[in-house]
Amino acid sequence: MNWDEEVDLVCTGSGTAGLASAISVADVGGDVFIAGSAVDVEAGAAAQRISPWLGLGIADAETNDYFAAVSSDLAPLPRAARDLDVPIRVVSEPARAQSGRTVAPFVGARLGDWAARCLASPYGYLHSRVSDWHSCTVQTAGGDMIAVAEIGTMTPASGDVGGSVHDWLLAQARDRCIAVHADTVLQRIVFEEGAVVGAVFTTPQGPLAVRARHGVTIAAGGARLSSAGSGRMPVGDSALRVCLVSKHASRFGRVELLTSESLGQPVPPTCRPANRRLRDNLHTTHDHSPQWRCGKVHGHPPVSQ
Repeated sequence: MNWDEEVDLVCTGSGTAGLASAISVADVGGDVFIAGSAVDVEAGAAAQRISPWLGLGIADAETNDYFAAVSSDLAPLPRAARDLDVPIRVVSEPARAQSGRTVAPFVGARLGDWAARCLASPYGYLHSRVSDWHSCTVQTAGGDMIAVAEIGTMTPASGDVGGSVHDWLLAQARDRCIAVHADTVLQRIVFEEGAVVGAVFTTPQGPLAVRARHGVTIAAGGARLSSAGSGRMPVGDSALRVCLVSKHASRFGRVELLTSESLGQPVPPTCRPANRRLRDNLHTTHDHSPQWRCGKVHGHPPVSQ
């Protein structure tokens, strides 16, 4: 195949997760390509919606088989079940390697639940390979170990956490001279011997083939998300850490805000002019998300590989 460009990472959407993924790679010296939208919105409206950002409006059979393989056991999620707020999590300082310390046990079954949570989040992403650019391990207040790649610190607007985080990331991308190709839409993912090696995009000038040396990140498009409520905000006045959060051995992740401060009471939701309804449960987590089963589907590896 003839490639038009070659970069370290291809991001199929310029939403919150796509921007954060691109910035994290650029900060360690990598080249990135960000498409303005992961899918054709008009074509996606008639498609079966697996998640806000996966498998919408793509006609290529091999690409759809790949998406089906990584989401085969996840039932379609109702729109009301999606959390529009950026998750805020209390964590401790990064763990330091010490002799004699016990390594946290690896529980593969939990990766399915994590993948479902990421698919249900508009701040989630899927990376085509298990990657560790510059992440560290931190422990949450509940004792869970997570892999974290920090982008920076900021103080989000209490009435619009998601929108202010997206705007902050967009400004960070501009400061790093990372271009967002606004009129570029994912057409198909390119495979070689079952591995993702790049993507082809539709542009006003015709198809654009971009090879990815270190994988493709599938994330939400460029729409600015506005949350109806801010959820539980930290008690203190310290800035929050904007991070890519994942599990070790997982290709799924999402953008989260991390803090060492305790969280206060949820801020009451406000009315939105678009529908004039109160969304009382936007800040709840997806504890009842469907479980996934491990296994090889349609020739593609399971979600933990």
